[in-house]
Amino acid sequence: MGWGICGFGGLGICLRVLYIQAGAWGVLGGFLLGPLTFLATPWYALVALGTWVPLVVCYAGGFVSTALIGIGAGVRY
Repeated sequence: MGWGICGFGGLGICLRVLYIQAGAWGVLGGFLLGPLTFLATPWYALVALGTWVPLVVCYAGGFVSTALIGIGAGVRY
């Protein structure tokens, strides 16, 4: 569930950044190149725009979700 929330939320934030910077064509290109958008846009937002929110949602959310799944898999009843 955490991966889905961070994935779709992060993609939405990344597409919003692309809309602000490149308009509707940027969103269309970003949607068609989804994995590349998810990888590169948060770093662009950090460097060019100075906002770290897309980076936290996309990367930290994925890392925390993965860690929680790993912890949950190791729990014995």
